[in-house]
Amino acid sequence: MKKILCTLLAFCLLAGIFTLPIHASETEQTLTCEKILETAHGIYDSDSESEATRANDLIVGNSLTLSKTTSSLVIIARTLCIEDVTKCGFTYIKLQRLINGSWTDYASYCYYDQYANATEKMFSKSITPPSGYTYRVICEHYAEKPRLVIFKDTQTIYNETTTVYF
Repeated sequence: MKKILCTLLAFCLLAGIFTLPIHASETEQTLTCEKILETAHGIYDSDSESEATRANDLIVGNSLTLSKTTSSLVIIARTLCIEDVTKCGFTYIKLQRLINGSWTDYASYCYYDQYANATEKMFSKSITPPSGYTYRVICEHYAEKPRLVIFKDTQTIYNETTTVYF
């Protein structure tokens, strides 16, 4: 049940962050979610509607957020790719905390690459780390498109959030 609520919380957060068309039936759903106290956005977020894309771009939109609730941190990442890609997703997503002036990995959520054979890949995770630390999330957005028999075009975009004290 907690996992379902966390997923629904992530969906609520994404609906507010991304201005995507939503059908009327989806907006009528009500949830009892934990109140979000603070949200840190990705420093290198991009939106296909706000930035002109070059002809060779495989990734047309990417975002990363770290939200603080009363009892947990919520990570949400999104990679949006062009139609012709065969892999769209992430090579890694890591929650880091600041210890003695340096960032150390607290949790890594891509033990294997997270890809979809689609134009969009979403990732959401709720975690309750130790309090009293400053946290951030880093990730690498990834897209791949075949060219010839053994050749392929790839694109990676590094992203990191600003910090949240938990």
